[in-house]
Amino acid sequence: MQKGGFEYEILIHDDASTDGTTKILQEYKKEYPNKIKLILQKENQYSKGVDILRTYIYPIVKGKYIAFCEGDDFWIYNKKLQKQYDLMESNPNISLCYHNALVYREESDELQINVHNHPSGYIDDREIISPTKGWYPTASFFGRTDYMKNQPDFKAATGDEALRTYMACKGDLYFINAAWSVYRDFADGSWNQRYRSDKKIAARYIVDTVNYFTKFDEYSGKRFSKYLHIKYMQAIKRLFNIKYAYGYTVEQFENDLNDLKIISDHVVDKLMNVFHDEYIIQSIDYYECTVLNRIKSIYQNGNKIFIYGAGAEAVKAIIVLMRFGVNISGLIVTKRDNKIDTLLGYPIRLLEEMKFKENIFVWPCLVNGRSEVLEILGKLQTCTVLI
Repeated sequence: MQKGGFEYEILIHDDASTDGTTKILQEYKKEYPNKIKLILQKENQYSKGVDILRTYIYPIVKGKYIAFCEGDDFWIYNKKLQKQYDLMESNPNISLCYHNALVYREESDELQINVHNHPSGYIDDREIISPTKGWYPTASFFGRTDYMKNQPDFKAATGDEALRTYMACKGDLYFINAAWSVYRDFADGSWNQRYRSDKKIAARYIVDTVNYFTKFDEYSGKRFSKYLHIKYMQAIKRLFNIKYAYGYTVEQFENDLNDLKIISDHVVDKLMNVFHDEYIIQSIDYYECTVLNRIKSIYQNGNKIFIYGAGAEAVKAIIVLMRFGVNISGLIVTKRDNKIDTLLGYPIRLLEEMKFKENIFVWPCLVNGRSEVLEILGKLQTCTVLI
């Protein structure tokens, strides 16, 4: 259905399919012998770990640009290729462009937009490494062949992520906010389906993500270093968001992290521990468990307890503390509104005003900026931090 004023070729790799696809492809090849090139496998190569693009596709590519459309996705705009071709031809600084897409969720038979609140334009470094508005489906990619062919093989967790980040080192990335393709989420046998149902695949994804970006960090001259921590946290959080759409308990959270450590041969234990400290607060029973299992005994032994934070999370903590008859000595903040010096009757103090002693315990009760606060408190030698 594509309409364009340029020459093109269609390369189709059939990885030993058994559903009659090969016969259909051969019929199309007879009808369009000058357009279609077939690569037909007798044995499945992907299952053997063969890099399909480098081994079979790139060596025979003739076009100046490459666009992708994998087996479970499809294009829905007949000028998609023409629009992307025109953009690339008029902007030689762009190495890769991609567009928005619709996501079809087979389980619920629903369609939704993939990328939200992202206007058309160039992509900044933060979004390249760890997208916050949505991910960019492979079927939307349109890039320069010369760059793609020379992509280093750093064994990324997913091919599209490796391509996106590598191409960012070769030129600008550009996003078109128009849904010109459909991505089928959780299609039968898809990577997403296997990721969600198999803990080993999930653990492998996290390990591969860390390994890839360690090598990529050096390759890119550490241009994206400050965003890598965010990327690693996203990789683990994605698993929990998929598995626990309606929230997780402290027990589920800690058990799953321990399982991931074992499955990943403890390669990323340090990262898992950082994730634990940063995200355990989002467990649905975090405050009750922390008060009952840790703070109550600390309080009964005559120690002083301070809450770090003075927002909504601090209020939740104070309410639970009151319910169990535990009093705190006050709240600590990095910055204080001069007009507010108490919260629910407890004094609010600046961190710089505090004189910590050995019997002082600090409980960080905030979601946003929690990692920064944990880092600050970790440098103090005279107080104990309650995670």
